[in-house]
Amino acid sequence: MSQIEKVSSPKYSQLLDTAQDLFMRFGVKRVTIEEICKTSSVSKMTFYKFFSNKNNLLMRIMEHLMDEGQGRFDEIMASDLPFTTKMDQFVKMKMDYGNQMSKEFYADFMNYSPEVHEFVMERSRISRQILIDSFKRAQEEGEIRADLDLKFLSFILSKLMVIGEDPQLTQLYPD
Repeated sequence: MSQIEKVSSPKYSQLLDTAQDLFMRFGVKRVTIEEICKTSSVSKMTFYKFFSNKNNLLMRIMEHLMDEGQGRFDEIMASDLPFTTKMDQFVKMKMDYGNQMSKEFYADFMNYSPEVHEFVMERSRISRQILIDSFKRAQEEGEIRADLDLKFLSFILSKLMVIGEDPQLTQLYPD
């Protein structure tokens, strides 16, 4: 079965969606292949037609999530909105993704395997560079001060996203 046939298969999508849902709620380590197969009504034999193991499945899920996030970012940046509105939408998008993940999932996917960790770190590095390039364009267009260090802006933006998820802050300002 070719990669295109795999990806276009309804059973492949069902396994991916089910695993993503279970992983997001309970973490990667706690969810078994048997549970994924049972919940998605797909046999283990079919599972192994598409994925070599749970690690391979997790890699596909992370790839899908990161591709989806990059696509949404690209849409935001391509819009005709003012730069400040684009950044508001970007921060909201990042927070929405963060809210989808349980603490167990976040801890597991970063520590589940070196392969997954390296993949996520490399994709994150690429995403940060795309963000900095977007800042450069905004700076060239006069939407960001010319004397502002863009690495500083990137750093502050990442910290704001962490602060925005702080329970203490959300208790003070729920919306």
